[in-house]
This record gives sequence, structure tokens and C-alpha cells, in this order.
Amino acid sequence: MQLGKAIVGAIIGAAIGIGVLVAVYLIFKIDKVWLALPVAILTGLGVRMMVSTTGHASYLRGAITGVLALGAYLLGWYAVAGLAQRYASAASEPRAKVAAEQPAESGDAEKATDEEKAPEAKAPEPERPRPAAARGQKAQMPKGFSTMDFVWLCVSALVAYELGRGTMAKPVTVVKDTTTEMPPGAHPDA
Repeated sequence: MQLGKAIVGAIIGAAIGIGVLVAVYLIFKIDKVWLALPVAILTGLGVRMMVSTTGHASYLRGAITGVLALGAYLLGWYAVAGLAQRYASAASEPRAKVAAEQPAESGDAEKATDEEKAPEAKAPEPERPRPAAARGQKAQMPKGFSTMDFVWLCVSALVAYELGRGTMAKPVTVVKDTTTEMPPGAHPDA
């Protein structure tokens, strides 16, 4: 079944898929759920490149490929979110420096010197846990997660599964030659 090679191929394909996902976000600023499809295709193709899947269909290999493809997509979005936060903080730093370097008005200068004389260290407030859903209420989907997002994720998992599973061997049919030789001049209906 070559499960080890299949996992290595899926990981290589998933890494390439994450790279494509990050590149598409950085270049085109696209952050749609349908980008799970290229990640799934690349993950499935990674399995196909490492393992001979023709004639050796494996449902386990397909399931592992589908799970790794969805995991790679989610990991890719964590990478994209980290990059987006880094770029956002880098973009806000120059604004903060400019605001700090601007001369303060006379009233603000007096307040600033008073604050500098007696700085008061405030401890950050601890984050309060979110209340659990009340009994009888259904859990709600996160805002912004639509039905089409769910469909794209399912289609992506199915594509990765099918690519990773492989194909069954085509049945071989043997056709016997049943023709008989007829004497020359004989009629076939006779």
C-alpha cells in the first residue's frame, strides 16, 4: 500500500499548496475559501507523484490525503493571518512615530509632564471567559461562514480524497476468436 510514501507525498504537496495560498494572498489579496481547492489538488498530486496509484485504490490513503489537505488549508490560513498581522503592525508603527514626534499643544504639554512625573502602571485586565451557550440553544456558525464556504471545503476534501485514493485496475476482457474458415466458394448462409 506504500502508506509512508503516500504521507510524505501528501506533506510535500500540502507544503506547496500552503506556499501557493500565501502567494495568492500576498500578490492578489484574495482570501476566499475556494482557495482550499488548489491546496487539495496539490496535496493529491503529491500523493500521486510518490505512489503508484494506478491499479491500487486505497480508501485509507484517500482519507489521509483528504485530512492532510484540509489541515494544510487551515495551517495556510494561520500563516496568512500571521503575515497580515505583521504587515498591519508594520504599517501602523510609522503612524505612531509620527504622532509621537508632533509637537504637543500647550495644554497637552502640561498634561504630558504631569503624567511623566507620576506614571501610573495599570495592569491589563484579565480576559473574561466567554459565556457558554445556554441550554437548549443551538451552537451558531461563526459570522462570515456561509453555506458556500462549507461546500468549497467539502469539494476540496473530495478532490483530495479521489486523487489520493487512486484508481482500480481496469478489468481485462479476453475475446476469443470464434471465426471458422469456410471453403472457397461457399455461401455463408448455406
